[in-house]
Amino acid sequence: MRTITPLTALTSLASTQQEAGQRLADVVLGLTPASSGSYVDRTRETRSSAESYVPDREERLWTAAEELTSVFTT
Repeated sequence: MRTITPLTALTSLASTQQEAGQRLADVVLGLTPASSGSYVDRTRETRSSAESYVPDREERLWTAAEELTSVFTT
């Protein structure tokens, strides 16, 4: 994986760390238009996967995140 993963940055499947950082900064600075809480795919606002809109799944994920991080917040 240490060999294969960096090679994916040479394809359209992934971005380099520098590209990803710049794209994130562009969203934060408002250079990439996106409403608050939206999903941004590289350079544009878009809908996330259908699974992300399932309330029960969201609740289970939130509960799991709280359980996994509770040792750090108590």
